[in-house]
Amino acid sequence: MSRQRWLYLSLALVLVLIFLLLAAAMRLPAVQSGDLLVLAALMRIRTAAATAFFKFITFFGTSTFFYPATAVLGIAFYTRWRWRGFLAVVLAMLVANGMMEWLKDFYHRPRPTLGPIEIVPGFSFPSGHAMMGSVFFGLLALILRQIIPPRYRSYVVPATVVFLFLLGGSRLYLGVHYPTDILAGYAAGTAFLALFLAWWNAR
Repeated sequence: MSRQRWLYLSLALVLVLIFLLLAAAMRLPAVQSGDLLVLAALMRIRTAAATAFFKFITFFGTSTFFYPATAVLGIAFYTRWRWRGFLAVVLAMLVANGMMEWLKDFYHRPRPTLGPIEIVPGFSFPSGHAMMGSVFFGLLALILRQIIPPRYRSYVVPATVVFLFLLGGSRLYLGVHYPTDILAGYAAGTAFLALFLAWWNAR
């Protein structure tokens, strides 16, 4: 096993453990109180401009965005790695989405009721925006680092991290997720991405 593949697998294991810790912790009264305190604090600083901004950002974690974006990303992978790349992207997104839906049903956590700006169906834990965003934008970062000029490649990962932070933050600002949902979504999505990269580098 290559060192890089071992690192990806180790990262995935650590993130799975973090996810499980968050899943256990979200039931604790102290953690639930902390979740509510964060949402209440965000409610107090809402403005019309910030609401418009976060509604725009949150679009990039919806199925309306992911369906066509996954097709475009698959085509981008096809141009470099042919059908293996295209199928890898599509299957990764489908499997990740199925896993996300299963986790939501398994943990069955109701969404926050503390002044949500939007009414969103389904369960809360983990955040689908954070989980699916981590997978999709992680894959996007992978292809960007392959195709953009070398002088810009060092900006790809930091830009991806900042955008994912805003994407998860948009769900908190809009009041449709708890902080533990967002953290668990990041952990689950990045774990899945690490497993994908371990496979991708070993193919």
